[in-house]
Amino acid sequence: MYKKYIWLIILVLFGCKNNKKVAPTILEDSLNSPYKIAYAKGFTVEHFKGYKLVTIPQAWQGSKEKFTYALVKKGAKIPVLGDAVQIIRIPIKSIVCTSTSHLPLLEYLGELDKLVGFPHTKYISSPAVSTRLAKGKIKELGTESGLNIEMLMALSPEVVMDFGYGNEYDKYKSIQKVGIPVIMNADYMEETPLGRAEWIKFAGLFFGKEKEADSIFNMIKNKYNSLKKIAANSDTKPTVYSGTMYGDVWYMPGGKNSGAIFVNDAGGEYLWKEDSVTGSLQLGFESVYDHARQADFWIGMGSFNSLEEIENTDERYTSFDAFKNENVYNYNAVMGKNGGNAFLELGYLRPDYVLADMIKILHPALLPAHKLYFYKKLN
Repeated sequence: MYKKYIWLIILVLFGCKNNKKVAPTILEDSLNSPYKIAYAKGFTVEHFKGYKLVTIPQAWQGSKEKFTYALVKKGAKIPVLGDAVQIIRIPIKSIVCTSTSHLPLLEYLGELDKLVGFPHTKYISSPAVSTRLAKGKIKELGTESGLNIEMLMALSPEVVMDFGYGNEYDKYKSIQKVGIPVIMNADYMEETPLGRAEWIKFAGLFFGKEKEADSIFNMIKNKYNSLKKIAANSDTKPTVYSGTMYGDVWYMPGGKNSGAIFVNDAGGEYLWKEDSVTGSLQLGFESVYDHARQADFWIGMGSFNSLEEIENTDERYTSFDAFKNENVYNYNAVMGKNGGNAFLELGYLRPDYVLADMIKILHPALLPAHKLYFYKKLN
């Protein structure tokens, strides 16, 4: 899910007349900046006179490489910051993204017209992105494992927004060698729903839309917190488990995973809430069965679309009370025509939608007018 870029872009980014470098000036008081990062832990913003410094301290689990970008307005002088800092001319006018979760950031900021290319387009669910793709305004750049480098170079994007999983990023360092900046988006490393949603502020920096991004996030945050207060009034706490078997392993969100946070914020009790893992647990079937066989709900289980499909896959699933009582919900209510999942695309930016769905499932009387958006009941 990565992209390669064009050496000619250097001329576009830097220009021939604006390559004079100046020493950095005194840091302006970042505490007085209107652009605060309250929930996200994966990036920082420092405000200097003439530029902003954006740092990703860890782009993936176990990474020791730090990514730092100096955002300099087009036409302004470039500060002297060393080879470890990537200069990005803003606002950017063309971009290639590599993950469907990046697309809503552009769409909400009103910058979708800047997207010129995307790989593995079959995973896209957004109607707006799909329409632009059908009209040829967004070029298909191959698959996650076979990016079309020649086409990418022909597109000449100013930047590529990428993400890394360990050594996979090494395959794409060659892109930077030809002069095209790679913006690493580490939103998936966030441990809270609002922390991940706040990455719209990260995207807003590159488009010169800090105020818009701040406004969008505040809207999402306020809706999420209002829903959380509503759920706090629930009289009961239905028990919930999640995940499914792959081979001999049941993959389950850890107790500090956003999946667990949604359940607890919605007035439920995630059965593994005491666990400290932010990623996924790997459990045996018997372990899950012993702990969750009497649980009230089973929410989120891969790509299953019906109870019959679940039963045909593994008859042991039918022994859980949630299955017997048909309290099984999955996050595949909205799908693209080629199989793209809206939850996996938009859900990270709109945790308020996810929380509203979760409250409706666990405590339907608390949100009588709400209709499930991402989730559907399997029957």
